[in-house]
Amino acid sequence: MDMPGIFKRLIGTKPSEWAYVVSRVRVMSRKLIPAEEYNKMLNMELDEVIRFLEESEYKKEIDELGFKYQGLTLIDYALSLNLSRAYSKLIRISKGTPRDLISAYLRRYDIWNIMNIVRGKMFNFPSEEIEATLIYAGEYDEEFCKSLMLKETIEEIAKTFEGTPFYPALEKIVRVCPMSEFEDDLYKIYYNGLAGIKAETLDMKYFIDFIKMEVDIKNIKTILRLKADGASAEEIMTKIIPRGLQISEDEARKLAALEWDELIKSLEGYWFWEGIKDSVEGASLSKIEAMLDRLWAKKVLSKSHSFPLSVLPVMAFILLKKLEIDNLRIIARGKAAGLDVENIKEQLVII
Repeated sequence: MDMPGIFKRLIGTKPSEWAYVVSRVRVMSRKLIPAEEYNKMLNMELDEVIRFLEESEYKKEIDELGFKYQGLTLIDYALSLNLSRAYSKLIRISKGTPRDLISAYLRRYDIWNIMNIVRGKMFNFPSEEIEATLIYAGEYDEEFCKSLMLKETIEEIAKTFEGTPFYPALEKIVRVCPMSEFEDDLYKIYYNGLAGIKAETLDMKYFIDFIKMEVDIKNIKTILRLKADGASAEEIMTKIIPRGLQISEDEARKLAALEWDELIKSLEGYWFWEGIKDSVEGASLSKIEAMLDRLWAKKVLSKSHSFPLSVLPVMAFILLKKLEIDNLRIIARGKAAGLDVENIKEQLVII
């Protein structure tokens, strides 16, 4: 199978190129779960959540998998399958540069699939379990991923990617680097590629800025999480993704060296501070992360209204759909673990 470089050079697009795909995305967006429905689910038992999903956009996947799985496993696998189908549809209904741009952003799921296949092979998980976690929304389709799962060793998987940007990371995992380091390397490849796309129009500039803002969100969450775990500045820096909008590697290094209270105070002035300043003091880490994700989604949604015939409404849908899947997983796992409603609620990102 020919595997091209991770990204092509993508130039600016014309509004007319986006008209069809954006109109389809508007229809898909109307099927997202309304914010008020989450409060209902928070007061349900796990079996009731499954019945709720069976009467929603997730009915097909719940019915399809219900004969084989149950409970939390059924929800997990059904959500992955639904997300895979939604994102694959976006690629299927687009063409030309819009398709290239959407595909480039969704290549994160190539990374997701590679990581799950390698992890599964490493720990001898059954192929059926690995396959249920895969999301076919990137460059590598179901047939290709299944061919990877048939490989006997991680070395054979790595050789399949020779000549691609993923190969150095796979070669490193063959030499037995930590799994977390392997995952970090893959995401650095992904974000470096996206942030390096050349923009020749205003909407494309905003797209690149949003990618860099997404890197900022990921970096600040990494710094906060690892700082809370007592990691050193050096340990934190190994996980920082380059090319953020404001949190460059130099900025990240300064933040990583601070103690927790100083770190929180130092966030003032960054673009995301306005969204968290009134609630960050004394908040739990999970609540701060949810606030950052909520702010990020609102930024994308707001800018998509300013450029209705561009990649931005598609980006907004991709993000909102992923947040919906994450919210449903948080509720289901919280219910299965017996967490109280308030504990689950503070982890949700509801727009």
